Amino acid sequence: MRELFILVIVLLSGAVAGLLSARWAADYPPLSGAVQAGPWRAWPDAGVSDAMPHARLRYYMDDALPPSPVDRLELLAETDDDGKAFSADCVYELKGRMLPVRTWVLSLHQVGRADGVASAVLHAEDVIHQPGGTLLVRLARRAQAGNWLPLPDEGRIRLVLQLFGISPLERERILKSAPFTIHRTRCS
Repeated sequence: MRELFILVIVLLSGAVAGLLSARWAADYPPLSGAVQAGPWRAWPDAGVSDAMPHARLRYYMDDALPPSPVDRLELLAETDDDGKAFSADCVYELKGRMLPVRTWVLSLHQVGRADGVASAVLHAEDVIHQPGGTLLVRLARRAQAGNWLPLPDEGRIRLVLQLFGISPLERERILKSAPFTIHRTRCS
């Protein structure tokens, strides 16, 4: 009986250690093939046939399929430019230039939300452009003038930027420099 108990403990410990190490490896850039550009992280090769297993795992953990590497790029951000996690008590500004892609979608997700549906979405066709082609999007709990994505009352937040109809040259440029800066302007 004692041997059975020890066996069960060893098997459970191994399973927990395996799951935790896989989760860690999926978020660790060298093991998952992730590319970091400012606060934005992308897995550009997750959709190819010989992708790194941990790159694909990153998407499978969110019940999603990896994006096609041909004409789509997906970037995630969970922090601002200073590396601080998003807080629902703060106001953030995303600034950047017009992206040379067919279209794009910026969505805000609550991490761990059971249905996985975005809390708020902003499409390229719906944005108000600043003079000179600059884009400014505010994230805040309360309504903001211009382009605004409402923050949820609580929980961890993830921004997802999906770029469609992107050329290989532009893909490489975006993977080297952040498409939008993310600055915390104030907190309550």
